[in-house]
Amino acid sequence: MATTDTELVPAQQWPVTCSAEDFARFVAARDRGVQWLIDRIGDDGTPAGADRGNSWWRAPWALVVGGAPEAAARMLGWIERTALTDDGDLRPGPFDAPMGHSPVYHLSPIAIAAWLTGRFDTANRIMEAMAKFTDERTGGVYDLRDFAADPVQDTLKTSQLGISALMTGHREVADGVAEWLIQNYAEQPELPSRYYSSRRHGKLITEFADQEAFSRVLDFGRRHQAYFLPGIAAAFLAGYHQQTGDARAMASAHKYLAITTAGGDLQFDDPSTVQICKFGWGAAVTYAATSAPELRPWVTRMGEWFVRRQESDGAWAPSAYATSAPGLLDYYWKTAEHVMELSQIVLALAAEGFDSPVTT
Repeated sequence: MATTDTELVPAQQWPVTCSAEDFARFVAARDRGVQWLIDRIGDDGTPAGADRGNSWWRAPWALVVGGAPEAAARMLGWIERTALTDDGDLRPGPFDAPMGHSPVYHLSPIAIAAWLTGRFDTANRIMEAMAKFTDERTGGVYDLRDFAADPVQDTLKTSQLGISALMTGHREVADGVAEWLIQNYAEQPELPSRYYSSRRHGKLITEFADQEAFSRVLDFGRRHQAYFLPGIAAAFLAGYHQQTGDARAMASAHKYLAITTAGGDLQFDDPSTVQICKFGWGAAVTYAATSAPELRPWVTRMGEWFVRRQESDGAWAPSAYATSAPGLLDYYWKTAEHVMELSQIVLALAAEGFDSPVTT
């Protein structure tokens, strides 16, 4: 569906400055999300709904950065006892990544949380397990568990692996991810209108079946797109620059963010989608790394975006167009994700202080 009919979505005005009062609202929203998660963890660390599916993979990370490390450690203990194999992979069944996907996107946040809580052996064991799903030649992460059948590599999993590599000190893995993302941007043929997110055999994938489009291209000429892709790439690249001083990485972080900032207001205003969420993460990490003044309004906007999208009980729901009747598992993974992302915004703004009152 083309998005020329933007009148379908009422225009919203977003703040461009952050006052102390606004910052307090961002913190309060994060804290409500943290409490929602804590209320759904058993005494032994079992996350609610764990017998039905893995919606909890990002929760320990969210709890650590959101200010509840004890709850994160409790859940990590359960993960170690119950959900992980001896070699750091996810056990089959409800603990595994769904639909034949490689486990990297789910394992990487667990490795980060384990490292942040001092469980270094667990973190390293997971990193070793994820290496099996990484192309050593390109640095990319395979999209599927059976990558021998189709060795496609994607932006989302590759960026997420890179972030855990930064957190756990696996420099050689981070180096490969940086090269993959820089190369993928350099080969884009249709920016700013389209970003192609996947590679196969070292080449950009620009032709694919219709049912693969969401995973293979971010098309600003259509609604309900994977708006999160540039944000997670920027989050890694800005962190990689901080660790290595690689100027190409920081330049690439800004280029990835520019894909979103040039993409129009529908990404932020459409009430049926929350796919823009990782842009807030990427903008916050890049702003924290550079203090670039042009990024601060975007970081502030995204803090407000999270507040507006939060439900009254502290949870966040996934995109309504894809999940019209969300249940516990849907709320669990999306709330954990948004707690982590909003925490990054809070940390970036806290380090810089506050502006004059918001103008809208």
